[in-house]
Amino acid sequence: MSNKIKILHVVPTLKKDGAEVQLAELFKEINNVEIELFTFDLYENGDSILNNLNNINIYSQSSIKSIFLLNRIIKNNNYDLIHSHLPKSDLIIGILKLFNKRIKHVVSVHAQYGTRAGENKFKYLIANIFWKKILNNSNGVIAISNKINNWLVDERSIKQDLIRTIHYGVKINNRPTRNKHKNTIGMAGRILPWKGWDKVLETAFYLKNSDVNFELKLAGSDDEGYVKNIKTMIQKYQLEDYVEIFDHYSNIDDFFSQLDLFLFLSESEGFGLVVLEAIENNVAVVCSNISPLNEFVINTENCLVERENTQEIANILRGYFDNEQEKLDQVQIRQKDFIVQNFSIENTAKSFEKFYINTNNV
Repeated sequence: MSNKIKILHVVPTLKKDGAEVQLAELFKEINNVEIELFTFDLYENGDSILNNLNNINIYSQSSIKSIFLLNRIIKNNNYDLIHSHLPKSDLIIGILKLFNKRIKHVVSVHAQYGTRAGENKFKYLIANIFWKKILNNSNGVIAISNKINNWLVDERSIKQDLIRTIHYGVKINNRPTRNKHKNTIGMAGRILPWKGWDKVLETAFYLKNSDVNFELKLAGSDDEGYVKNIKTMIQKYQLEDYVEIFDHYSNIDDFFSQLDLFLFLSESEGFGLVVLEAIENNVAVVCSNISPLNEFVINTENCLVERENTQEIANILRGYFDNEQEKLDQVQIRQKDFIVQNFSIENTAKSFEKFYINTNNV
């Protein structure tokens, strides 16, 4: 008979976004825990993490019957903990717990839901009334950054003693020395208004006007048609000869291998996993000086910047490129050393194991 803690993770979709990618990597590393997964959408016709979930028992139901199936699965299996991710899953498990007091429910909070430009504030305002009660009635809450921890306490009135910060992590690989390119800058992520694509293009405009030779490669999934705005800005700034756009990159490591520098000027992030991935791929990062990015990107050689000051950011990049990339190499080495010590997926997995054991024993 196994002594492992048995946990059912519940996620709305297996779409390849930050939270889902992190879960897939975490499942590979975590020990002493038996994991099963329930999702409302396998996302088989899109960019899904399904193929990364080997040896995981997966339940899925997308119709209105999904809640009844999920309830039956929980009743028929002796789970020690139910771990929900993202508001839809949190709310459903919270409701099921009202009718099944045996459920031990833990919640991961991956973002400051309902606070960013373009989000439906009214929808989140109504949902938050119930979400706050569900979190305060849970057995534990995981915040993926100190920023989210503070937001939960200060803005959402979640009890501090329930919350534990466990940062995302990445698999640290023994990568060869990065090849030099022709001042190639990149950005990747979801194509959404708050992600800073406009600020990256403004920076490129000022670089172009200062006679710097460079390439800008952009890769992202366009969920809401915002890529039209990006293409309009490229024309406005006359950057057609400088910019290459990829709809998405199935192998993000291949994308990073083409870059000298990763420029990420987001307005708001729950964590910013793609920035951590860039550093792990031996690419120097310049990014917004916001939490949580400044929790894992160390500020060396002006790599943490004020996103609104795009002309100054362009000057910083020009300084890197004019210096035959010596500064850029130093930035990359220091940033990589820091995440190797503090943000490996192995460390994240150990923190989760400890959290599960402690929560299950209460």
